[in-house]
Amino acid sequence: MTQKITWAPLVPLIGGQMLGAERAFGNPPEAVYSYDGFAANDGHYLNYQNVTHTKGLEYVLLDAGNGQEPRGQVDVVSGTPPCAALSQLNTGKSEEVKGSGCAKNEWMYKVFEDGIDRLGAKVVVVENAPALYTKKGQGVAENLYKICEERGYSLTLYKTSSKYHGLPQARDRTFAVGWKSPTAPVMNWFKEDRKSFKDHLAEIPEGALQHDLIINKNIDTEPYYKFIKAKTNRDPREVCIEEDIKSTFQWVQRNGMLEEANKWFKDTNNEKGVKLSDHAIMKFADGKGIWDGSVHVFGEYMNAVIGRNMVDSIHPVHERSMTIREALHMMGFPEDFELVGGVTKVNHIAQNVPVPTSASIHGEIAKFLRGELELSDTTFLRQNNHKEEMLFDPLGKDMRPNLTEFYA
Repeated sequence: MTQKITWAPLVPLIGGQMLGAERAFGNPPEAVYSYDGFAANDGHYLNYQNVTHTKGLEYVLLDAGNGQEPRGQVDVVSGTPPCAALSQLNTGKSEEVKGSGCAKNEWMYKVFEDGIDRLGAKVVVVENAPALYTKKGQGVAENLYKICEERGYSLTLYKTSSKYHGLPQARDRTFAVGWKSPTAPVMNWFKEDRKSFKDHLAEIPEGALQHDLIINKNIDTEPYYKFIKAKTNRDPREVCIEEDIKSTFQWVQRNGMLEEANKWFKDTNNEKGVKLSDHAIMKFADGKGIWDGSVHVFGEYMNAVIGRNMVDSIHPVHERSMTIREALHMMGFPEDFELVGGVTKVNHIAQNVPVPTSASIHGEIAKFLRGELELSDTTFLRQNNHKEEMLFDPLGKDMRPNLTEFYA
C-alpha cells in the first residue's frame, strides 16, 4: 500500500494549484494555511472544500503575533504567493514595485521559509511568472536558492505552459521547487493531448453552475469588431483566424485600414470608435504604441486566462465573452466549484494556477517522495518543458553554483 502523502496549502488563493495537488496525492490537505490579507482570495477554495464538500478544513494564519501555529508537520507545502513583481503585465518602473527587488517577492520567500521551518515539508513548491526562469528573475532565484542551501535543500525551476498539460490555454509559468535532497531530482517532460478552444468549452452542459454569468455582455459592440463585420460581411472571428491575427484592432492595422475605420466610425456616429481610432492614429504618428483592448480571437487555444483576456476574448461560437463557468473550465476547475461573488470577483480566476498543470507538477513531487525520480548531480536545476531542455548550474570549487554565469 502506497504511503499517504501529507500536504498543506500556504496562500491557496482561489485554489487551482491546491486542487491539482489533491488530484495528484489522492487526499485533501491536513489544514489550510495563509497570511493576513489573503482571506478574500482564499475564500473561494475554502468555500469549495468546507461548504460544497463539507470537509471541515481548518484555516490557520501564520502571521507572527497572532498566536496561531501549524497543526502538524507535512510532507509537502504548496503555495501561490503573489507574482506581480515579475509579471509582464506589471507596468511599474521602479524596483520597489517591479522586478526581482520588489517587496512582493517576499511572500515567495516566506512560503519557502515557513514551509520548511514551521511545517517541516520535504518539498515546497510555488508557482510564479515565466520571468522567474530568466535573467530578469535571477535575483529572486538567488534568494530562493540561498533559502534552500541554508537548510540543506536543492532547488528546481521548471518552466512550462498549460497547453502542454491538456488545456487549450497558452499560460506560460515557472514553478520553483525546493527539495529535501542534496541534489535536485529530474522531473519528467509533458506534452499531453488537448481539445481545441471551441471543443473544450463545448464540454460544459447548459445550466451548469454560474454558466449564466457573462463576463462581458457588450463584447460584440466593440468598434473594430463591428467595422470588420461591415467591411467583410463575414464573421470577424473567421477573418482573424484565417490570417492568424489575435485581435480585431491588429487586423485593421495590419491591413492598412486604420484611417478607413476612423472614417467609418465618424460616418456611423460610433463615438467610441472615433475616440479609439483617433488615439491610435495620434500615437502611431508619434512613433508610440497603444494598449490593445479590442476583441481578441483565438482558434486552437487561447492566451492566458488573465483579467483583460477574460473581458476582451470572444467565445469561439457565441457573440459574447466567456461566462464565469467557461473561464473556470479553462482553468480545469471542477463543475461544482463556485466563484464566490460572481462577476465582481472575476479577476480572482486570473490569480490562479490551472488544475491540470498543478496536478502534473505535484505528480512529480509524489514520485520524488516515493523515490521514483532520478537525481541530478546539481543543487540548482532549471528545466524548460517548452524545449525539453535541462540547464545545470556550473558548480564552483566550493560546490556553490555560479549563478551569474548560469544566467548569462
